[in-house]
Amino acid sequence: MSTDPAHPQHAAHAAALTSRAHLSSLAPDRVPADLLIALAASRAAARAVHALGDPQLFVAGSVIDKGVAGPATVADIASQVAATITLRNAYGDSVRIVAEESLEEVEALGGDSLLALVATAVCAAGIDCDVATARAALAGSADHGGAGTFWAIDPLDGTKGYLRGGQFAIAIALVVDGQPTVGVLGLPRLSAVGNGTDAVAGGAGVLAAAVAGGGAVQTPIDRWAPTRIDAHQWSMGDPLRLAGSVERGHSASESLESRAAALGTVEPVRVDSQAKYALVARGDADAYLRLSPTPDYRECLWDHAAGALVAVEAGCIVTDSRGIPMDFSTGRRLTQSQGVICAPHRLHAELVAALAPLVR
Repeated sequence: MSTDPAHPQHAAHAAALTSRAHLSSLAPDRVPADLLIALAASRAAARAVHALGDPQLFVAGSVIDKGVAGPATVADIASQVAATITLRNAYGDSVRIVAEESLEEVEALGGDSLLALVATAVCAAGIDCDVATARAALAGSADHGGAGTFWAIDPLDGTKGYLRGGQFAIAIALVVDGQPTVGVLGLPRLSAVGNGTDAVAGGAGVLAAAVAGGGAVQTPIDRWAPTRIDAHQWSMGDPLRLAGSVERGHSASESLESRAAALGTVEPVRVDSQAKYALVARGDADAYLRLSPTPDYRECLWDHAAGALVAVEAGCIVTDSRGIPMDFSTGRRLTQSQGVICAPHRLHAELVAALAPLVR
């Protein structure tokens, strides 16, 4: 199998880090402005989610069914509204935002009663909001992406995990000409160490953040106290801690684990959401693999932009399941990409080769 010692993505990352300070070394007043705003948006969204309390106690009408797209909750929508208002306050109403939840679905499935719950949660997060403001924020986060500069928001990635008390992520990325340049993962239930299978409660989680060429860090969710994170440099024969979805329908977990077992003993790490990217980035898992669930399925932009950048800046290569770099310039769906392989450079090459028989 190939070893790929000088993958272009890995080489570009290494070169960039030699020319600028690592984020972990920066005092708050030296943090890049776009990252500061993304951190603020993620924190605002996390506060809105936290204000809603235990999802097991949600009142009627707080969860809507989007069919094959799965459930959405008042927390998903409040998170998106809080993050969107924060970005629009910083950049103006003309800022381009591509986000998951649509005003049309909220109007059709929940309407004013759902938006009233959203507004209450956003206000509890310290942001002025009423039903009209919430509606305007949702309308203002419906960009289609593509070329140029825009923000991508997954307001609550891993809704099923959120509802059952597992991991979820608030993912915010700045995309410029098809590449994420700033990425923040808000992880309210992820402890500072560990593989994420035991979710913490009470909003005591972490943020994982990255800037292209500036490395990746982890910081407490409520303040800037960054710690550098780096992926674990796996070696052939080591156990392979493989991050995958709790929801088996999201990917072919058994097939992936069977193929990966050729490289070493597989130790599954099953967590919801883009928390998987953070676990690989900080060395608590060795790789994150995902196959498209159907031949014609294409990943959503917001499901990967922030997490992919965090992982790359921690020393990983992130491609689709064929080893092709992910292209974030194709709109709301990554039409040129199939599945995901996220791993440090040596392991990435081995996984591309091992998974080749499964790739459609």
